[in-house]
Amino acid sequence: MSPEPVAPKPLEAPRHVLWEITRACNFRCRHCAQGGGPRRTGELSTAEALALCDRLIAWGVGSVCLMGGEPLLRPDWFRIAERLRNAGLPVGLVTNGWFLDERRIAQVEALGLQQVCLSLDGASSAVHDDIRRKPGAFDRVLGALERLAAAGVRDRKVLTAVSRRNLAALPGILELLLARADGFSWSILVADAHDPERFDPRDALDAAEHVAVARFLRQARRRAGRRLAVEGSHELGYFADALRDRDLHDWVWRGCVAGIETLGIRSDGDVVGCLVLDDRFVEGNVRRRDPAAIWNDPRAFACTRRFRRSLLRGACRGCAFGAVCRGGCVQRAVEAFGRPFEAPVCLRRIERGTPR
Repeated sequence: MSPEPVAPKPLEAPRHVLWEITRACNFRCRHCAQGGGPRRTGELSTAEALALCDRLIAWGVGSVCLMGGEPLLRPDWFRIAERLRNAGLPVGLVTNGWFLDERRIAQVEALGLQQVCLSLDGASSAVHDDIRRKPGAFDRVLGALERLAAAGVRDRKVLTAVSRRNLAALPGILELLLARADGFSWSILVADAHDPERFDPRDALDAAEHVAVARFLRQARRRAGRRLAVEGSHELGYFADALRDRDLHDWVWRGCVAGIETLGIRSDGDVVGCLVLDDRFVEGNVRRRDPAAIWNDPRAFACTRRFRRSLLRGACRGCAFGAVCRGGCVQRAVEAFGRPFEAPVCLRRIERGTPR
């Protein structure tokens, strides 16, 4: 009898570290998973942040992405990025673009960042500014994209979180980006109701709308060709027959890698497998314990590392790809059902008409 399929072994050090350097944000986006706005109580000081940089460097992590909140609201963001880059680490930046003026773009260029990601949720200010809840945000982000291009920053990714508020705007965003395509990539994510006070659950996509997004992705990837790299995120579901994985992105989903390949660090030092995971999944704090020790703790990251095929629930339990997919994103499953290992939305299940 063959052994029960389990999760892959964690890497010796994370391939990707997602570091929320501050939760402070000048936007109040409807779909924000981090609760951006106010700073967290007890955010790491400059000395603590730089010491954490040194630990990550010594540990041998693969890359670090600086996020928020809005990371550029942290006055020492450049010192943090510079410390990591001086050690040769690839560093990315996720920003809303509001503060990317000429001075900061010169800093970005000097750092040689691996990638700069900016959010664009509409093809007009009416849609984008409504979702971002910040008048003028649309014009600012387009200006930032143009200034980055003029400065020679080639690797720029545009992120779009899709809800019912902007589903109809996707074709317009595609045309807007194609008109400016010179090094862009475009990643389409599914917005979720992490905070019902910000995100009206009625704006969440239903099954038919998930399929509509996937069909749009297939069409957009064909239309964009080599001019614009277009990809969908994993939230759409997995291993469908009609809408295959390669129609949506250039990689194959192999299950949630939080605590296996990725590590999230909050601005107060709390450690999670991925920054979308909530307080139930905090594994420790870098003020009290070295991040490598947290990572190597055999009790940590149970939500992914302790996966067994027998833990699958609902339609995932009988799925032929269950052992590979492992029930999709842990946080989305927990928000929907109170436990991991069951994807709340999956193209394969929709396609086959399989109930929960």
